[in-house]
Amino acid sequence: MEDPIAEELVNIIKKNKASDFEEAFERAFELTKSYAGSANAQASAIPSVFEKLFELFVTGKNKS
Repeated sequence: MEDPIAEELVNIIKKNKASDFEEAFERAFELTKSYAGSANAQASAIPSVFEKLFELFVTGKNKS
């Protein structure tokens, strides 16, 4: 994850300041919860799924 994106994620989680990416966080979080609750979810993949979704919603791109 790029540094500016990671900094925004930390700001959202710590609620340090308002972020333009709070909606992206909520969308990524909801989709990650859905994945985590699925029968095929792998516990070790959940953080990566969230990170990739958040980055996708913030930048519109997914870096593999």
